[in-house]
Amino acid sequence: MKAKILFAALFAAFITFSSAQQFEVRLEPDPRLDSSVFGAAEIPAEPFVRASLLASGADSAAIEQCAERLENLWQEVLPQANEFDGVEERADALLFFVCQKILSKYDFYQTRVDLAMESGVYNCVSSAVLFMYFCKRAGIPVIANESPRHAFCTIFDGPNKIDVETTNPYGVNPGKRRNETLGSGKTKWITVPAKDYAGRHQIDDRRLIGIIYGNRISQLQRKKRDDQTVGLAVDAYEVQGRSPAARNDLDSCVANASAALARAGKEEEAIALLKNAEEIFGPSDLWTNRISTNYYNLVLGTINNRPFGEALAQVEANKDNLSQKDYAELKEYAYLTGAQEWAKKMDWRAAIRIAQEGLAAIPQSKRLMNNKNVYAQNLAVDFHNEAVDLFNAGKKDEAAAKIRAGLAEVPENKILLNDLNKMTK
Repeated sequence: MKAKILFAALFAAFITFSSAQQFEVRLEPDPRLDSSVFGAAEIPAEPFVRASLLASGADSAAIEQCAERLENLWQEVLPQANEFDGVEERADALLFFVCQKILSKYDFYQTRVDLAMESGVYNCVSSAVLFMYFCKRAGIPVIANESPRHAFCTIFDGPNKIDVETTNPYGVNPGKRRNETLGSGKTKWITVPAKDYAGRHQIDDRRLIGIIYGNRISQLQRKKRDDQTVGLAVDAYEVQGRSPAARNDLDSCVANASAALARAGKEEEAIALLKNAEEIFGPSDLWTNRISTNYYNLVLGTINNRPFGEALAQVEANKDNLSQKDYAELKEYAYLTGAQEWAKKMDWRAAIRIAQEGLAAIPQSKRLMNNKNVYAQNLAVDFHNEAVDLFNAGKKDEAAAKIRAGLAEVPENKILLNDLNKMTK
């Protein structure tokens, strides 16, 4: 009876690469950023709004147009603001003016200041920036606050703090019941709720601008354009005075961009991006781990897609770039893969040879030993099957010689020893 051939099990790690896209990674800050502005937490009105417009993605011409319009609006509202002596009343007039002249429709995601000015569509961040601009011009002390889902302002009247909900024209001192005269001449009681204020904390002007960058980054991430997030994260890092939180965001954006390159099969470019970032901004644990992962995947890809000799050379060439564990694992995998390629062609001798070379280099490898034994068993099966054909054809001496030849290559094989015992009785 003929014996069946066995196939060795092969450990493998697989990576799915996405289709490549044109990457446009920027690691240098936008040259229009004035670094001298961001050394202090509080920024004067003009550079504050210009930086906010730049963070919004406005080009230079649009920034100038918006700045000019804001100057004209300031001159228009100044007489109204000067009618009141109290801080709260002046802030109330400014907020109502902003909502009347600029803002018209709320959109939770519309953080960009330039679009708010162009279309009137705004959210808590873009409206806060515009309100703060006019407060700064009016000399009203103002700060921004951030909560998990919201941003709003606080103005100061001496020691007193007054919150301002900038998404509502009546948002000064939210929660206060106020009697407002409507356009029809009728009066109405209005109370603006202090909604989504839980978990609030004060932030400086730089952080508010950073939120605009963060929102644009999130939108790009949803579009799978991680490459374009990097430049924005660099700008946000500079604007926020290179704060630890901004650095964490930058680290994530660079790491995500490198991961996108890796998914596209561009491991070397992914590594180069991370190393360039380290040279510019200093080391990052996240980047260090990604570099190690990318080197691992680079070598793994070579093993899976290139001839055995090239694969093994790639393993050795990157020995210093891999952890000791990864180097040992990939070296073993290179031998396993190289042997299995010959096994697929049922060239058991070549498969055994590479497995033995691997065992000479990695004597403790159980996988290589198991696979070598499977290949040896399959070679023995070939000798057995050929001997069976000779025996059934009446060529008993040739069959016995075939079995002895097999035992010379696969000593102590139980199938062949059993065959020889039967044939020599």
